[in-house]
Parts: sequence; structure tokens; C-alpha cells
Amino acid sequence: MRFRPVWLTALGLLLGAAFAFGPQPGNAQTSPRGFWQLRYDASSDRVQLTFDDYNESPGHHASTSFGVDASLLQGVSKSQLTDGQEPVQFRLVRDAGTFKFSGEIDRGRGNGRFDFTPDPRFAQGLARRGYERPSSEQQFLLGLHDMGYETVDELKSEGYNWPSVDDLVTMGMHGVRLDYLRGLSGLGYRVGRTEKLVELRDHGVTPTFISGLASAGYSRLTPDDLLELRDHGVTPSYIGGLSTAGYTRLAANDLRELRDHGVTASLADGFRRLGYSRLSLRDLVRLRDHGVTLSFAQRERDKSGDSLTVDELIRSRDRGDRY
Repeated sequence: MRFRPVWLTALGLLLGAAFAFGPQPGNAQTSPRGFWQLRYDASSDRVQLTFDDYNESPGHHASTSFGVDASLLQGVSKSQLTDGQEPVQFRLVRDAGTFKFSGEIDRGRGNGRFDFTPDPRFAQGLARRGYERPSSEQQFLLGLHDMGYETVDELKSEGYNWPSVDDLVTMGMHGVRLDYLRGLSGLGYRVGRTEKLVELRDHGVTPTFISGLASAGYSRLTPDDLLELRDHGVTPSYIGGLSTAGYTRLAANDLRELRDHGVTASLADGFRRLGYSRLSLRDLVRLRDHGVTLSFAQRERDKSGDSLTVDELIRSRDRGDRY
């Protein structure tokens, strides 16, 4: 069977289902459905799933993408993912319900249609845990973002505030899922409120980021410290580069100031190689603020036959000297 391009298949499905997404007089509201695309990574045995055009609400376009272990897709074999060129049907089961996929896969890439069937026991499961009954839309979104029983139980065990079902949906949409919760907790971070979890995740404060900072010597940072460092672009690699240039054990405030003024690790190391091995942090900031580049400092040394002081470099740059 010849595999049709993703865009062509999606176009045909869109035309064939043109009325499925819009209101149909006299018909009850259908279960959420839409299009899917798939990309398989054999090296990690994971699948990147993209859900598109699902009817979360009338006239509303929505799209989301996330990775799952290939073993979680029921009904599709590894050979179909890697070598197949044929129609497929498979399922992804969540606590909130089951996603049923139909379409085609061709050598690790696929597309088609999906339908979601809510699990009628899910609302009762949440009720036993003290939550209100989710709407059909909320249950779909909780299933889509894998916000199930383990996640709500983890929130309780870690002492978080009691979120509403809407809060759970928001958390899932922002990537605050079970692995993120446990990742932070394993590093000693239980921040108390789910809103703070969402803020940290949105700003890119991940367990990998936190572990990297700890390896660079910056552990026991508060959540707000983590946010500030991440927002200012102070990454583990940035800290490592400065360390290579001879600037170690800097205070968090100093790191933020250097980054804010555009002092890169390569700039600091470049001046060290030019013979400026004892530049203070203030000198680095001044040189950067006045536009003294490494090439400019090199030309000034070549012209004078000797290295200029920091103040001399700045004066020369401020005069507009080029050679």
C-alpha cells in the first residue's frame, strides 16, 4: 500500500469530517475527536504524538504534542512503527478514558484520526478523592495530558493545596504532570501551591536545570532564586564556562549581573587569554558596557606594543578609536 503524505491524508480527513466538528442540528454532542500525527524515535523507543483540531469547544482549534513510551500504545507493534507501510489501529489508555487511533504509518511517521471514549469510572474515582465531577471537556483534557489518579494522589502526599478540576487541567496543559512533581520532590522541592508549580514549569525550571545548578555548586536555592536565575539566562553551562575562565564560586547576584550585561564566558576567557587574568567582575561589566570587544583589545595591543589597562581600553573605545 502506498503511503500518502501527511498533508494529503489530513486534508482528506478534514474534508470528509467537515461536519463532525461543527454543531449538527438534532444531534447530541459527539465525543472529542480530531487528527493525530506520530513520529517514532527508535533510539529511545518513544513516540512523539501530536493531537490536532480536536473539538475541545465549538469553533476552537487546539493542538498539543508530547512524547510517550512506545509500549504504551496498545495494538501497534515495533515493526509497524519502524517498517510498516499499512493502515493501523491502536489505543492509548489513560485513567480518564481511552484514545483510539486509526490511520497509516510509514517508516516511523504516521497520521490519521482519533476518538476519545471517557471512562465512566473516572468521575467516581475523583469524587472518592474529594474532587468535583469533571465536565466532558475537562475529562477529555485530563486524559489528553495524563492527569490521572497517581498525579492527584501525589499532590496530596506532598502536601499541596487542594486544586480544583480546572486547576488540574491547567497543570496538565502546562506540563506539570507526575514526572515533573516527582522530579522536583526528589530534589527536595515541594513548593506548596500548584500555581507555583505552573510558574516554575512555564519558566523552564526543570529537574534537569536544578540538578545542573547543584552540580555547578549551587544547591539549596529557593524556588524564587531558581526562577530568577532561569529568567536571567544563568544556566549550568554558563556557570561552567565562567569557571573555565577562572571565575568560580560566584554569588547568584553576581551571575545575574554578568548575564544581564552580556558578559559571556567566551568574553571572560578571551580577555584571560589576552593576558587580563585578574579582571574583576566590575571590570568585565565595564568593558562589555563600553563595547570593548576582544578584537578591539587585540588591535590596541598590536598598535601600542603592549597591553593597555582597562581604563585605557575604555577611554580609547569611547573616543571611537578603531585602529
